[in-house]
Amino acid sequence: MRKLPAIIAVVVTHNRPDELKMVIQALKKQTFLLARILVVDNASLLPACEVLAGFSGVDIIRSEKNTGGAGGFAFALDEALKLGSDWVWMMDDDAVPRPDALAALVEAADDLPPTSGALCSAVYEFDALAPLHRRTFGKCFGLERSIPVARYGRGCHEISTGSFVGFMVRSDAALTVGLPDADFFLAYDDTEYSLRLKSKGWTLWLVPGSGIDHLRGNGSRLRGSAFGAKHFYNIRNRLVVARQYSRYGRLLAVFFAIAVLIVAKESFKPKSIALFFKAVTDGWRGRLGILT
Repeated sequence: MRKLPAIIAVVVTHNRPDELKMVIQALKKQTFLLARILVVDNASLLPACEVLAGFSGVDIIRSEKNTGGAGGFAFALDEALKLGSDWVWMMDDDAVPRPDALAALVEAADDLPPTSGALCSAVYEFDALAPLHRRTFGKCFGLERSIPVARYGRGCHEISTGSFVGFMVRSDAALTVGLPDADFFLAYDDTEYSLRLKSKGWTLWLVPGSGIDHLRGNGSRLRGSAFGAKHFYNIRNRLVVARQYSRYGRLLAVFFAIAVLIVAKESFKPKSIALFFKAVTDGWRGRLGILT
């Protein structure tokens, strides 16, 4: 009889109490039993320990400072690795895994090579597949392409990058490459981490049979809100990733930055323009850290 892998689920949360409850309920209903569920509360106004007071078997660690998604995942993965497991399943507090999502990942792991460093669920948004979460990445220009929807019906598929929405990383791989870079704060930390895994010889895989519903609202899209910190981090961090992992990718990333500026609301106000140029300048030079 084969030994079943020990898997820890980590959830990073910030000010989404209702969604967090849904995620924890879904994790507890998985057909494959998790070894532990670890919640990292990123300074939520309503502490996660109060939100999840009615749930048993959930470990909660609170940070009194919001370290962003990048800092939250770095801390969460570090804690999970200390607890000991074969895999760590990472997700935000608005990512609701379907009941057999984990079982499908475990089954796929049995058939994939030992160099498989991360397995990624299929992500659904607005009741449809959201292929932007699983991509290829070109080393020349840093061009990112979504895995075509048609490819989801043909079994596991090797990818270059995966968002942390249902991203299950092998503990041995994480111990080899380290933690996500907390200095990204928000956006593209998962892209950088994926490419770092690949640069160290690990492979990443899309597992279409594993489904996770991302409760993303229209307001979360870059074009749906006024140009601000979220846009800054997307522009700067994409440039940093392109600078590090592609030959001429920074040029393409600048065009992306201009597109983000154009489609965002209130983008041509003096404050927005100044923030835009700071994002491009910092990204071009590889400067990270929290926007102050």
